Amino acid sequence: MGVSRAIPLLDEHGKVTEWFGAARDITVPKQMEVDLREAHSKLEMQVRQRTEELEKVQGDLRDLSAKLLQLQDEERRRIARDLHDCAGQTLTVLGMNLGQLEQFAQSGNGLFTEKLQEAQELLQRVTQEIRTTSYLLHPPLLDESGIAAALRWYIDGLNQRTPLKIDLSISEDFGRLSRETELAMFRIVQESLSNVLRHSGSDIAEIRVSRYDRGVTLEVEDHGRGIGTEKLAAINEGGSGVGVRGMRDRVRHLNGEMKLESTDSGTTVSISLPDGGSERDAVEEETRLSPAV
Repeated sequence: MGVSRAIPLLDEHGKVTEWFGAARDITVPKQMEVDLREAHSKLEMQVRQRTEELEKVQGDLRDLSAKLLQLQDEERRRIARDLHDCAGQTLTVLGMNLGQLEQFAQSGNGLFTEKLQEAQELLQRVTQEIRTTSYLLHPPLLDESGIAAALRWYIDGLNQRTPLKIDLSISEDFGRLSRETELAMFRIVQESLSNVLRHSGSDIAEIRVSRYDRGVTLEVEDHGRGIGTEKLAAINEGGSGVGVRGMRDRVRHLNGEMKLESTDSGTTVSISLPDGGSERDAVEEETRLSPAV
């Protein structure tokens, strides 16, 4: 295939006497252009295929992470129930036996009575610790009364057991959310306050919970030393912070959004969760917990 270009040479009368020009073969450049387009097309196809494969892998990892969190929550619920039902009943019987022994010992040896009282005090302490551990694993109030009551109970306990003073802002008539949403919120508050106690150095934390048309927002803020810029960037990129990754996984699983912001005057965790099934789930939960007639 060739291309030519020529200019006519005229005499004094305007007649063409000869042509001046050049011709060249463009077969090779044309073929190179075709080959280049084909190579580009193949490359785009490979990029699309690799992108689709990567998105599938990421989706599988998110599903796996959500499944692991679900299994973890179910195991916590089971352990909490076992502690309450089995260990709690055993300790109750032991307490009754110790009470009977105390009656028998009232007129007996003083040392026996003293040791018996010590045993009763230890029993009460162990019973309280088991109850607290059971409730922390999965608080019954979360199922029975909802996130507002569970958060108030949890924060009251932390205010008594730790130097951290926590202010909770949530309306008295907050109502119920879906079971999954309430559990995610409780775990996120647990993890956030645990991080405040371990890392922030703050003696104050604020929790704000509010509802909007089809969802809920949650903020946990402290006034501690904050997170360094490099570490914050690594956490936001998923490179560190196991607890934060777990929170993000919970939020992502519920199609919500999460932000972690920090300065040298404190850190704020903000989440927004949709909640389309609150009424249905609340009714189902109430039916499940109600005794059969």
